Parts: sequence; C-alpha cells; structure tokens
Amino acid sequence: MNIMSLSEDWPFPLVLLDQETATIRWVNMAAQEWLGQSLRNLEGKSPWDMVEVSDATQKIVSKCQESGASLIMRDCPIKRHGKEEEFCHITAYPTEIGIGLSLWTAGPRPRGSRVGGQVVSGMGRMIAHELKNPLAGIKGAAQLLRDDVESEEGRSLLDLISSEIDRIRRLADRMETLGDVDPTNRDRVNIHELLRQARRIIQSANPNLIFTERYDPSLPHVVGDADTLMQALLNLIKNASEAIEKQSENGEIILETRFRVGVRNGDDDQAKNLPIEILIIDNGPGVKAAMKEQLFQPFVTSKPEGQGLGLALVSKVARAHGGIVEVTSRPGRTKFSLLLPAPNGDPDEV
Repeated sequence: MNIMSLSEDWPFPLVLLDQETATIRWVNMAAQEWLGQSLRNLEGKSPWDMVEVSDATQKIVSKCQESGASLIMRDCPIKRHGKEEEFCHITAYPTEIGIGLSLWTAGPRPRGSRVGGQVVSGMGRMIAHELKNPLAGIKGAAQLLRDDVESEEGRSLLDLISSEIDRIRRLADRMETLGDVDPTNRDRVNIHELLRQARRIIQSANPNLIFTERYDPSLPHVVGDADTLMQALLNLIKNASEAIEKQSENGEIILETRFRVGVRNGDDDQAKNLPIEILIIDNGPGVKAAMKEQLFQPFVTSKPEGQGLGLALVSKVARAHGGIVEVTSRPGRTKFSLLLPAPNGDPDEV
C-alpha cells in the first residue's frame, strides 16, 4: 500500500491546500462524502466556501503557513451547507506540497460539554459532607498509631496518610465550585512535585508497580489549585495501575511532562495556548473502542465495582484550569494527556 492509498482510505476528512493560494488541491474519499461533492468540484476552491466556520478558525491555515508548525483547534463550530451545526477538531500541518487539513467530527455538541460537569457538581454537593466525618476518624486513628510506630518508614507513611486526609478535606470543601471557570484557590503549582507525590501515594498501596518518570525541568509552573490538580493526577495514575494490575509481568506506568506546541483551547481570539503537557502512559490492554467516545462522561465505566466519576472529574478539573484532557489507546499503550496553559498564556514565562 502506498502513502496516497493510505491517505485515501483514512476514515476522516483529509484536505490538501495549495501553499500559496490556500485553495483545495486534493481531498480523500471521506472528505468528499462528508462535503457531498467530488474532488473535481472541490478542486481550486477555498475550504471555507464549503463550510461555515468562525474567522478565528479560518486563521489556522495562515498561522500554519507562517509558523511552519502543526496547529490544533478543538471543538470548532462548523456548518456544512444544508446541515445542522456540529463541532470538529481541526488540525493544520505543513507538508512538502502544501498545507494539510485533518478534520475529526465531535458530533452535535463539543466534546468538552459541561453536561458531565454539571452531574459531577451535583454529586459533589451530595457527598462532600458525607466525607468529612470518616476523614476525621481516620486522621484521629493515624495520630494514635503514630505513638506506637518507631520506624522512620512507618512514620513517613503515617505523615502521608495525614497529609492526604487534609487534602481530601479541602477538596470536599470545594467540590461544589470545582466546575467554575477559574479555580477558587489560584497559586503557582509545581506539576513535577504533584506527580512525584501522586506516584508515591499510588505506589504505597502497590509497591510492585513499576514507574518511569521523564520530566522536562524547563517547564514553568502552572497557575491553579494544587488539590484538584492532584486529584486529577491521582485518578489518572490509579486508572493506569488498575489497567496493568492483571499483567503477570512487564507492567509499567510512564509519567512524563513536555512542552507541546500547536494546541489551543477554543476557536476565538480568546483561545488559550496549552503548551504544558502531562502524560500518564501505561502498557495495559487498552481502552475498548466502544468506551472511547464516552470515557469522560459520568457513570460510564467498564469496572464492575466502578462508579464512573473518576475521568469525569479529571475532565472537569482540566476545564476549570482552562485546559483539556485527551486519550489515545491501543492494546499495549494507553496515553492520557492533560494539557494546561502556561502562566498568563505565555509559554516562556517562568
């Protein structure tokens, strides 16, 4: 199979634009079916004559031309002639023969829909007060145990229990407002410290877990709420650990941070760049295809004992910090990616 055949068979719309005129040179079959026109009719036309998008979305092509880098815009409203408005993730990328456009339709509502977030907020209001009484009892028990523990390792674990109880109590106090546009408590947060602490918490429950940590020390701190970000990371790492726990050997979780260009949250002039990427990768069996589209919706889970709120909470925390969460999965490699803005949207600010 040659490269052109592979592109032709790609199940999502692909468009090749002329480097100079930004008009259509080629589209694959999926694009022809999606637009309802043949390549002969589309050739030489602007893609924005075929679909209605915002001015900011149209600029993705010129920005790609100017920067020479791939750009992604998520949840862009788009309207085909004679069709209802839908939402797309659009990627513009430079090629040797022009500018490529890849479109992935997200359906009649953006994938970052707040429907799931509203449910999580309601659940938060219902259960927050139920957490506080048992937390007080657990902390009291940990304090009593401390008098009987002599080893440094034992005392260190009790300190970890106490600090986690305090964090969960603070989290419960704020669960009602977790979905606000801006977190209640905003501070400069070292994501690497959070990742190391989260790893330690998960590993203390399962010492046999194998972790690989690859952090970019040049990344700036993020601005946000450390407790809710910590909870999101714990949920993602816990999911990864559960995915690999049935493997008899070679199970591994990779925690990685890196600078990523070209991802924006929104399609207007106020859209935020999201250059700070936190990756949680496992080599478990992968996410079933039928589950991928609903992973971040509440009460969706493949675990018999699961409640289906963990990933919905992760998505909610990401939105509350102006970010997004993505997932790619195949057998042997599942990657969750939490993308966050740099301070003031400036990736160079430290």
